[in-house]
Amino acid sequence: MTPTHAIATLILGFVAGYLGQRSRLCFVSGYRDVVLTRDTTLLRGVLAAFGGALLGYVAFGRLGGFLPGFPMLHESIADQALPWVFAVVGGLGLGAVGMLAGGCPFRMHVLASEGRQGALFYLVGFYIGMVFFNIVLTPVFMRLGLPL
Repeated sequence: MTPTHAIATLILGFVAGYLGQRSRLCFVSGYRDVVLTRDTTLLRGVLAAFGGALLGYVAFGRLGGFLPGFPMLHESIADQALPWVFAVVGGLGLGAVGMLAGGCPFRMHVLASEGRQGALFYLVGFYIGMVFFNIVLTPVFMRLGLPL
């Protein structure tokens, strides 16, 4: 990683954080508001974020970018099934926890940076869970021969 990568990542992080703070963007609240109040304002932000990520992914591929070992990209359909199941189940679990907590991890990062203690405790648990998964569960999945 070059200093250019680090600086670009830092700048993009500041831009995403600023936009997230100013727009109240939350990936969980977008769906919640549609169901409860029929307000699609936040859902449009979620769809715009998805469109931007898709556009960035396509541009990355067109410019010759490649992520070696990235799951779900260059494998056969049979090899893709289990990672997709893990992704969908993990996403639904994260969404359910996000609904109970009152926001998605992106929004919790914004709220923690604003000084909200509840969001900070959420992020402590979030990062402890990530470390636990990488240290404890990833080796178990690898020994079982399950692709991650």
